[in-house]
Amino acid sequence: MLAQPQLSLTAVPASGLNMPLQVVNADDGSGRFFVVQKGGTILVYDPSWDFLGNFLTVTNLGGSFEGGLLSMVFHPDYASNGFFYVYYTNTEGNLELARYRVSANNPDKADPGSKAILLSIQHPNFNNHNGGELHFGADGYLYLSTGDGGNPLDPGNNGQNTGVLLGKLLRLSADTTDIAPYYSIPANNPFGNEVYATGFRNPFRWSFDPLTQDLWISDVGSSIREEINFLPAGTGLGANFGWSCMEGAFMLNTGFCEPDTPYVTPVYSYITLPPVSIIGGLVYRGSEHPDLQGYYVSADHYSGNWFLISPGGNGGWLSSVQTLSVKGIADFGISENGEVYVVSITENMIYQLGTTTSSTANPFQDRAAQVHLFPNLVASQGTMHIGLQGIPFQWLQLCNSAGQILLTQNIQHASDPLQLNLPTLPSGVYWLKLSAQDGAVLRKFVVK
Repeated sequence: MLAQPQLSLTAVPASGLNMPLQVVNADDGSGRFFVVQKGGTILVYDPSWDFLGNFLTVTNLGGSFEGGLLSMVFHPDYASNGFFYVYYTNTEGNLELARYRVSANNPDKADPGSKAILLSIQHPNFNNHNGGELHFGADGYLYLSTGDGGNPLDPGNNGQNTGVLLGKLLRLSADTTDIAPYYSIPANNPFGNEVYATGFRNPFRWSFDPLTQDLWISDVGSSIREEINFLPAGTGLGANFGWSCMEGAFMLNTGFCEPDTPYVTPVYSYITLPPVSIIGGLVYRGSEHPDLQGYYVSADHYSGNWFLISPGGNGGWLSSVQTLSVKGIADFGISENGEVYVVSITENMIYQLGTTTSSTANPFQDRAAQVHLFPNLVASQGTMHIGLQGIPFQWLQLCNSAGQILLTQNIQHASDPLQLNLPTLPSGVYWLKLSAQDGAVLRKFVVK
């Protein structure tokens, strides 16, 4: 087995930080970094971390305890439409999702008057367990994680109640019109509302794998376990992560258990002995540290423990724990070129994630990262070519966005590039899974 990469952190020269909570990019070709701060300001930096100014100060913000400005995300077509979204606690303590637009005259300034509120979620009684993080999925929908509303054991059973938006992963179709409510509910959302997945306590940080779109979502524990959860791309619709019937793989609040429900159990968990708090991370898909390629990296906010998880074959996982001196981790973010940055709210610092080693690169992962489809926008019954990069793949599977397998094909003796004649497919998003002895590759394509 290959040695685990040894993590390192290099501070970036970002000035003016005051309780930073998140770092994101606009994916608009500018290479800029945007830093979300708990007090409501969003700072913007150039690719060298030179300060460009205050991008926006979010209004109607309440910032006590676990509240404040928690997350932002840019619309996938931000370069054309200028829309971005923010998630925060408002002055009444409720959870609010709002949309803004960049200034028409200055790309480093947002238009504060463009604010449009999409959601205001009632959050009564307690001022903690707010979630939450925003991401757009490869399906074009906007996702938001919310906490269960507070108190250690979710007395209102919000996590399991599909009729409320607390303790959930939400999914919206974000409109780009100026007509309220500025979003619609995707037709296949499982409960007819904004809810995509259920059973969370406080999923503060989560991510999609940039390469495969697999879902990685952590949940801060109460009294038993801190959780890191995983679901393959396209399989999260209606998933139930167990809270508060379960915490980790342990039964907890049996009165709130749903009959005949297959709960998602963590791929990794550790004991909740305060003070601990899991901060969800992401899968490294950058190029500067090939030994880290394909590893999921996350950290504990308090202890300085960092977690590396990678596929172990046969559906299992390999994990290791490293201890670094930097604590107070609040977020893992990605630059436009795929490198990972880490935010420490207690140190008012941002670090670039790296490794101290360079000799443990995974040859399969190096070549797998170059596997490509062309074209990736095709007609039904069209022809697609797959550049296999000389990897001896054994099987090809075609799946729809719900994870259903539509086609399985033995490709042990296929030519490179492989020519694939697609069956009749409705328009939508699809995935190809290419499996080899050393691992698997997922690639997305769209049928028009």
